[in-house]
Amino acid sequence: MMGPVAALGFAHTAFRPGTGEAPDLRHLRGGTRVAVHVVEPLDKDGLTNVFQRLSPESRHQRFMGGIARLTESMLRYFTEVDHVNHEAWVAFDPDLPGWPLVGIGRYVRLEKSPDVAEVAVTVVDSHQGRGIGTLLLGLVARSAAKNGVATFRAYTFATNAAMLRILRDLGAQVGRVDSEVLCLDVPVVADPDRLPDTPTGRAFKAIAEANERVT
Repeated sequence: MMGPVAALGFAHTAFRPGTGEAPDLRHLRGGTRVAVHVVEPLDKDGLTNVFQRLSPESRHQRFMGGIARLTESMLRYFTEVDHVNHEAWVAFDPDLPGWPLVGIGRYVRLEKSPDVAEVAVTVVDSHQGRGIGTLLLGLVARSAAKNGVATFRAYTFATNAAMLRILRDLGAQVGRVDSEVLCLDVPVVADPDRLPDTPTGRAFKAIAEANERVT
């Protein structure tokens, strides 16, 4: 049986808007196609569009507070990264006009604990439940492992059942920040063969194997 993400390969059959680069095109469960790429400064408009398409509940889950818009300084921080201490992957829908950006996953290394990085994933409501979040998390994990990160730290509401399931599938240790928010420490595994034999672990292994074919 297939895991949450069926990384069935990649194909350079179309080009990312605004660049001459071919994207990495993945096929997910249910026939969903998604193109992925490391974040670039030109993704500011796409990220703004993602934020505008998030429901109030999704904004609250991601930012844990009332943020009305992404400021210019926030957009620079989110898109102008060094790809070592701060990395992000973005996902586009190649089957919609203009290839809109539909999700982003990132890690940011903690300055005082360089082997730990805070991690977060956001997917627009219309594309949730298709495996895009798992794919982005897996890609971010592969990048983090290559850059010496051993642990992801994630903060989420105790009511975010989908994220809790994914992170627990990866062996997360769960702590409580307060009555509503949990802190999860998740091992970042460099060797795909050491991933747990769970739905998310198997999905991460498929992502790692697809990345090897790309590179």
